[in-house]
Amino acid sequence: MKLDPEVQTLSLEKLNRPESLSEMAGRELRNAIIEGRLKLGDQLSEIRLSKMLGISKTPVREALMQLRREGLVQIDPQRGTSIFRIEDREIDQIAQFRRLLETEAARLIFLSEKAPVLGRMRKVLEAMDRAIAREAFQTYRRLDADFHMTLIEGAGNSYLVSAYGLIAAKIGALRSRAHDDTQVVDRSLETHRRLYWLLEAGDEEKFDELLGVHIANTGRDYRAWLARQTVTGEDATAGPTAGAATVSR
Repeated sequence: MKLDPEVQTLSLEKLNRPESLSEMAGRELRNAIIEGRLKLGDQLSEIRLSKMLGISKTPVREALMQLRREGLVQIDPQRGTSIFRIEDREIDQIAQFRRLLETEAARLIFLSEKAPVLGRMRKVLEAMDRAIAREAFQTYRRLDADFHMTLIEGAGNSYLVSAYGLIAAKIGALRSRAHDDTQVVDRSLETHRRLYWLLEAGDEEKFDELLGVHIANTGRDYRAWLARQTVTGEDATAGPTAGAATVSR
């Protein structure tokens, strides 16, 4: 039996589902944690956050549960809700896991067509240059994350992408604090350029070596930042309850 011709030619556009309040709250809180507007170890109050965001407590609670699944928030029945703290040994564990994933992604890219990945990386590098030129360092940090996500996604393996999602936000939190020095940012940009050139040249061995050094530098730079906070007398990991933080509506 033939189908109705009108049914055969029917095409429907995908509907764009608007973000829920909990998704919007989660995005804002995630960015605030990664960018350092909320300090590591900060206590979080659902009531204060709901007032700051201009929404009820229910979507805030849902957002915090999602951030807990991402490892950004810790919920303790006795101590309440707080932003995660990075223990010294965890810095190395994140770096080890990150290197496993990014090295494997690079291996798969070297075995396949590199042009699409190189095209995306080139656009990110151009945006990085523009960000540094106007001293938009927070923008640069986001582009840094985009560069590495281009590598992960370029491998064409959805499981690598999912695994990387387990640490991506924590890497961002480390990066935002480590990249508080212009020399660190300049070195970072040069490293990304070199990674691009090595991928373009097909030099997998040197790419892997430089990638390992680059990942290790994130942990080293974070520890250096932590030491500077200690010297200046600031508490680098714990701040006041989130009522004093900057969270956008």
